[in-house]
Amino acid sequence: MEGDSENRKDPVLERLNKRNKDRQNYLDVQSEQRSKESVQNEGVDYFSQTFRQRTIDIEQRLKDIQCGDAPPPDLARNFADITLEIQDLQRYLTASTMFLSDFKIKSCQNILNTLTAVSDETRQRLMPKKKFGFSGKKTATKLKSSENKDIVDSKLTKTTDKLVSNFSWTIENRKNEHLVLDSRQVNGQDITISNISHCLVELQGHPGSVQVSRASHCTLLCGPIARSFFAENLDECTLSIACQQLRLHSSGIIRIYLHVTCRAIIEDCKDIEIGEFNYDYPELEADYLASGLNKSQNNYTDVADFNWLSPDVPSPNWSLLKDHPDPNWNALRRNFIANSHNVGQKQVDNVVRDISII
Repeated sequence: MEGDSENRKDPVLERLNKRNKDRQNYLDVQSEQRSKESVQNEGVDYFSQTFRQRTIDIEQRLKDIQCGDAPPPDLARNFADITLEIQDLQRYLTASTMFLSDFKIKSCQNILNTLTAVSDETRQRLMPKKKFGFSGKKTATKLKSSENKDIVDSKLTKTTDKLVSNFSWTIENRKNEHLVLDSRQVNGQDITISNISHCLVELQGHPGSVQVSRASHCTLLCGPIARSFFAENLDECTLSIACQQLRLHSSGIIRIYLHVTCRAIIEDCKDIEIGEFNYDYPELEADYLASGLNKSQNNYTDVADFNWLSPDVPSPNWSLLKDHPDPNWNALRRNFIANSHNVGQKQVDNVVRDISII
């Protein structure tokens, strides 16, 4: 009888011990989770304070430049320092994305975009320089001095729709053309491209920045960009670019061969395919060194889609190129030139035919 009683107690004790162990494990997990959340919240708070203070410092430097009367050498040095500070702040944001919400990332990125826009506008206004361009047509809008002050004093989280710059597009209004800019026209410059169709564009050098607006059925090949590549309203285009940061807006059916040292950003985009940068030309290595771009760091697989906020489900708007051979840019160039010649010859033949009829 005593043996039967002991046998009955063992299962009961086992169940009690198991229940107690499960309860303790649950408490341990809860405690660890609270600890992690506490550390994460501390990290977010520290980031917010640091980011805000550094933003205020940069904004103050821009205000000082707006109100000051520094000679050109000092202005150039001040703008170079501000550019480095913005780049450092961009790297700080990128390194902190692992514990920041997508909304926080987007808000901070908007702030950085505004700082960059204000800095570029101020530099172009105070240190105007003649830019190389295929077109002499200028699209300019004057800013009143009071508006300049309002821009700098406004909250940085607001959009910058009122920001305009006095410049002519480097390349604009082109169709069915092979456009090549060499290092003399590209190095350290802010290259702007607008309203092109069925073109092959090559930027052989190390631009300071590149901005593209409204391009369709085009191929753009570019050497290392020191700062940012910004593009909007692209349709069925192929890009091969190396840059510090990439921002792509309102575009679709785009293939990008990319080298980017920060996190790439897309917004209002779809059907974006991304592979590794593969453009090549004789001076590429020297341009990497001159641009300051880190060749060993490529985050082309890390893309933030601001229209897709689910952290657990991949964005359907972009994907990595898989099992796809690298394009032969030399062959593409030869074919494009040959086809362009055929198109031009047909146009000449049509003109000759029309003249003979007259």
